[in-house]
Amino acid sequence: MLLAVTMSPASAQPGFARPPQTQMDQIASRPELHDSIVAGEVYDLDARRVLWSRNPHTLMEAASTTKLLTEGTSLALLGPDFRWTTPVYCTGPLDSSGTVHGDVVLVASGDPNLSQRIKPDGTLAFENEDHIYGGSLETRVVPGDPLAVLRDLAQQVARAGVKHIDGYVIVDTSLFPDQGSEVGSGTVISPIIVNDNVIDITWKAGANPGDPVQMTISPETPYVTFVNKMKTGAPDSEYTLTPSDVNNNGTRTVTLTGSIPAGKSIVDDYPVPEPKLFAQAAFALALKDAGVSIASLPAQPAHVPDATAYTDANRIAQHVSPPLSEDVYVTLKVSHNLHAGLMPYTWAVYKAHAKTDLTKSGFAQEQKLLSSAGIDTSNAVEQDGLGGFAYFTPQFMVQYLAWVYKQPWYASFHRALPILGVDGTLFNIQNGSPADGKVFAKTGTWGSNDYLNDRGLVTKGLAGFTTTRSGRHVAFAFWINRMPGKQSLDVKKDAAHHAGELLGAMAAATYLDY
Repeated sequence: MLLAVTMSPASAQPGFARPPQTQMDQIASRPELHDSIVAGEVYDLDARRVLWSRNPHTLMEAASTTKLLTEGTSLALLGPDFRWTTPVYCTGPLDSSGTVHGDVVLVASGDPNLSQRIKPDGTLAFENEDHIYGGSLETRVVPGDPLAVLRDLAQQVARAGVKHIDGYVIVDTSLFPDQGSEVGSGTVISPIIVNDNVIDITWKAGANPGDPVQMTISPETPYVTFVNKMKTGAPDSEYTLTPSDVNNNGTRTVTLTGSIPAGKSIVDDYPVPEPKLFAQAAFALALKDAGVSIASLPAQPAHVPDATAYTDANRIAQHVSPPLSEDVYVTLKVSHNLHAGLMPYTWAVYKAHAKTDLTKSGFAQEQKLLSSAGIDTSNAVEQDGLGGFAYFTPQFMVQYLAWVYKQPWYASFHRALPILGVDGTLFNIQNGSPADGKVFAKTGTWGSNDYLNDRGLVTKGLAGFTTTRSGRHVAFAFWINRMPGKQSLDVKKDAAHHAGELLGAMAAATYLDY
């Protein structure tokens, strides 16, 4: 539902300047926000002055607008051209028959894009509604083979003359320990990330209630077997999915029950609980498909590879990632929780060279950076890189964005922001408004259940940049906290989408009125 941003007849008359606060405050005072907190600030980047504010010193639940700080910090600390290198080693000699007398080890580097995202020109592809946010009618999977990078590494191993491995295929994740499931999409933050550490499940419902539901899995590996017990529901029903997961000594069996509205096709995902075991199974499969036989499958969890064998002479394959600027592009466009959640550990490992207390070490790097820029971090609260627990004041956020605006990597940052009405998480917000294509901003969405009233509470944020119709360069930050409403597959009924339209209308008013 588009919330129109209108101009009064007087404001359209030459020489008449309509008070810009009126439009913004009208939106912020709508009846559905009566019990909510609305806060924001608009800042002129050239004149260095505040143009509009509402509750500018209130700490607001930030949700995924937190990723603005995370990705800007990554660009500042590591540089836009930083790349991850993922090598493969053999830990024993390769004889003339093509047999490795030892293990073949892929050493995880924290590269978040061991997937099919990499395009021939080295850039990364994305879909507006990313596959880690499964269960939406708009969710799509980037086309291609999710094991593309592992298959390339496997082919390199074969070209190195390897025909048989008499040891194990191992993924070494000693870079840092797994950090558990991030709170947004449920994916595990790990040094090894294959297909964003999920398995994609595409459902196609039958024509009538009670019909079986078709299931397609990607990638298919020995790591997990799915049992499909889904049923087709009524055309106007909501999508439901309940997994039952059984661990079978390193492999898993997952039974899926629930229903899908008749005639619908929905993409969902299964976050893998053990990224290392999933990656080992996937890499072993890729090696077998490349013509390499393996004696010992699977590798035992307690088996530790010989790290002293990680030498140039023993390296038989290597993958170098696209530049960090491309990962920032994907992360901000689709609000990728896993990629953003990984960044503090990346700062700790690659910038601080920390071995312990990685979370504290990573955020110490961010705090030092922001403080050196003159930004008062006492007006911010942050516990992770994705926004699972984060609070910012509007004044803090626009101060931060004003600093970003002056940085040499600003072009990479700005390119990565979703565009109002065009792409990323803003593709379906304010479509057809005068500001369509003119606002570049990061969204944030969070929610909690209200079982008492059979509804939820929605948090929504929007922060970024626009060049206004009058030519002003501005930064802005808007948040709605605690808006009551219900979640629905139908965006016309979905409270989070409605909150997004409200904030989009504020951004459109900023473009029009300043």
